[in-house]
Amino acid sequence: MKNSGFTLIEVLVALLISVLIITSVLGSLDYTRKAVDAIHNVVETEKAGPRILELLREDLSRLATYDVSEHRVFLGKDDNIGGADADRIDFLAYRQSTIPMLDPVQNQRVWAPLCEVGYALRRNPNPRMDEFLQLYRREDFLQDDEPFADGVFTLLYERVINFDIGYYAEPALDPYREDSWDSSERESLPFALEVRLDIEMTPRRSMESMGILGANRSRLEFEDFLTIPEETRWVFRHRLHPVLPDPSASSAQEELPSEPKEGEAGGVGGRPPGGEREGGFGVGGRPPGGEREGGGKRP
Repeated sequence: MKNSGFTLIEVLVALLISVLIITSVLGSLDYTRKAVDAIHNVVETEKAGPRILELLREDLSRLATYDVSEHRVFLGKDDNIGGADADRIDFLAYRQSTIPMLDPVQNQRVWAPLCEVGYALRRNPNPRMDEFLQLYRREDFLQDDEPFADGVFTLLYERVINFDIGYYAEPALDPYREDSWDSSERESLPFALEVRLDIEMTPRRSMESMGILGANRSRLEFEDFLTIPEETRWVFRHRLHPVLPDPSASSAQEELPSEPKEGEAGGVGGRPPGGEREGGFGVGGRPPGGEREGGGKRP
């Protein structure tokens, strides 16, 4: 009787085929995972620039111009760090603060309706990334004597190459671009801002972009044109302030004589002084002296 079963060679061949199938499947899964991660990283990095510009746009849309002193509302400085554009902008904004403060009276955290907002850069302190700049958003609770300094700084992005801001005074076919703007000196706000932001991806994400997408998209450039509404500029130019009513003025108005009512402009019965009606007639509508109209005398 012949023994049933698999020979050693058949088992080895079956194992070899199984290993080849599993290896191909795992390789495909690994490549798919890397592709998904690479696309996700690239997309997230490409969204970082628009998110920063959208945050700046939202802050500028709430520019505080009502009841301000000495026009100290807006300050844009032209600066550079290591040859790279590193402009700074600071202003007042009517928006809820993102960082609450502890109220010692109520013993609870409160948010301010008015904040000092700013965008500033500094060189990356990491020795491996010292060729890049770090972009921070500054926020200070309410307004103090130094509206363009101090506050809490929040890191927005750490691999910034350039951050350049230009200012335009008025709309024109060929407008003149200015590199700085001080509202206290010019006593006006710019019509629009031109913002250019250049950032770079991390080396790992850059290599993933090269291997998966077939292109090296390590450096990304973003540009935006931000306008300040004319209503905001008008309020700032005219320096509108709230005015409290004067109690003395209201009491003086109460003491003024009331205007005569209709029919009471003359003497008794609504007649003008002297007993004569309008047109110079006497009592009963007769001319003075008892004469009728036409020169005849009364019989």
